[in-house]
Amino acid sequence: MSVVDVPIRLEEYGTEAFLVTVSPEGTPKVVHVAVVWEAGAATFRCAPGSGTLRNLDGATAATAGSGAGLGPATLIFPGPDVDTHSWLVDTTGQVHPDDPELALLAYESGVLHRPASGEQVHC
Repeated sequence: MSVVDVPIRLEEYGTEAFLVTVSPEGTPKVVHVAVVWEAGAATFRCAPGSGTLRNLDGATAATAGSGAGLGPATLIFPGPDVDTHSWLVDTTGQVHPDDPELALLAYESGVLHRPASGEQVHC
């Protein structure tokens, strides 16, 4: 899915998502956030909390030597009902350089993921 589709998807899915990050030690962390889309920068902005910000900051520090300077993060926008695809957005994230309470998540790719099939679809 192209970055140009993001505003349309936000109209469909809303601006609340689960944000998944991983600590430098490999521990996953999932939080619920409200996002703001900054189209000119192709970036989501959110205020996830100190643990997630530490994960992003740790990932940034861990990759700084490689020149990347950004850590992986995924936004998960659940479908509005159990029969609707979820929207998964892979990003690279960092702590906002001017506001240490905000995260910046640069869009990398997105995909619509179908609900589980079979008996578990409505569990």
